[in-house]
Amino acid sequence: MPTIASQFDSLSQQSWIALSYLLTSTVFQPFFGRATDLFGSRSMLFLAVFIFELGSLLCAVAQNFVWLCAARGVAGMGSAGISVVMMVVISQIVPLRERGNYMGIMYARYAIATVAGPILGGVFTNYNWRWCFWINLIIAVPALAILIALARKLPAARKKNVTFRDIDYIGTVLLSVCTVSLSLAFNWGGIVYDWGSPVVIALIVTGAVLVPIFVCWEIWGPSFPIVPMDMFRYGNVTASTANYFFTSVSNYGMILYLPSYYQLVRRDAQLISGLELLPYMIPMLLATTLVGWLISKTGRIRTWLWGGGAVNLLGTGLLITFNGTLPRGVEYLFILIAGLGMGFVFQSNTLSAQSQVGRELLASVTTMTMWSKSLGGIVGVAMQGSILTNVFKQGILASSAAAPYVTRLLAVDNVSALPADVQSIASASYGSAFHTMMIATTAFCVPGFLFSLSAKKQKLE
Repeated sequence: MPTIASQFDSLSQQSWIALSYLLTSTVFQPFFGRATDLFGSRSMLFLAVFIFELGSLLCAVAQNFVWLCAARGVAGMGSAGISVVMMVVISQIVPLRERGNYMGIMYARYAIATVAGPILGGVFTNYNWRWCFWINLIIAVPALAILIALARKLPAARKKNVTFRDIDYIGTVLLSVCTVSLSLAFNWGGIVYDWGSPVVIALIVTGAVLVPIFVCWEIWGPSFPIVPMDMFRYGNVTASTANYFFTSVSNYGMILYLPSYYQLVRRDAQLISGLELLPYMIPMLLATTLVGWLISKTGRIRTWLWGGGAVNLLGTGLLITFNGTLPRGVEYLFILIAGLGMGFVFQSNTLSAQSQVGRELLASVTTMTMWSKSLGGIVGVAMQGSILTNVFKQGILASSAAAPYVTRLLAVDNVSALPADVQSIASASYGSAFHTMMIATTAFCVPGFLFSLSAKKQKLE
């Protein structure tokens, strides 16, 4: 991101490249989930792919920073549809007991892309950053060919006498404004604006006021609410939604900030720091696949949900000890434990929520668990980024030798070329900031684990 933002002289605004994508991909998940339920998955999947590829094309030809961020937002809309529709399709055509095996494949795709993405992105950026987006259009050709060939097998049924006028547009707007307001408040607070600034306070108040308004509208307003509140009568839906939100704070932050830790504290190269996510992603991939198989074999969900939550809480807590002095093997072991727990939680959470509801709520429940995971990621990235930036910045500004390089250090831009004493100060400061961040992250994981304990036992037949 620093390289791309620098091309448009917008280094200080680089976070918007990711934030614009995350916001729209989160906001539009409930919309696509409900639209899939009303109009069928076949048409919604083609629409989502088209929007994503359009966004990628606009990114590839962007001429200024605002254009790029807007295009990323368009791509995020398409990404929301693709991820939601695919999970809903699996839920619709695969029996509950066998569903874990197929969802394991979906999460495996996510894990592989998370590792390969930053590595390929670094390679493309060194050549021409626009290829980070052109590649999506190239991949779309075989992907669309496969989709067209198999389209007839996708559920295409839609509710009778339903038109686009029946979509809950008011609920969509209320939820979107609420989500964006709270997300921006957490992203800007302590970094762009002080937490007590009028802008941040206004955003928090707006989001907080819209929550009860949205809930009341969904209960008494539309015929087809975007978020049917009936689903929360089921304890497992509430538990899984809350658990996903809190545990995702840890997951997204791990993926985003661990490479920076290894670049600044361990002074590893950018490519190496990306590979150091493997001790987290590979166990998560294996655990997700394994727990899907175990659920299919045993018909039990809660065992893996509880066990995964405990292991994830342990692994996240162990990362508090990261300060650059532990042996690397020990650090990788702690990261492995966190990834293992997260893999178990991701797989069992969705199935736990789905196990209590009928087909009429299946799409909405699946979408809501995904939405809470994405929202937790946005809040987590914002909270962790705020802590890291502020603690790290304080450490840098406290040193007369390092203070002139504060902008470059915050962007993690070619740190290895800086004077040795500045690198040492940056290493110590970021180690302290990472330690503080992981304390807050572990605190977020605690309520997630407690919510998982409230899940009711479901024996899948």
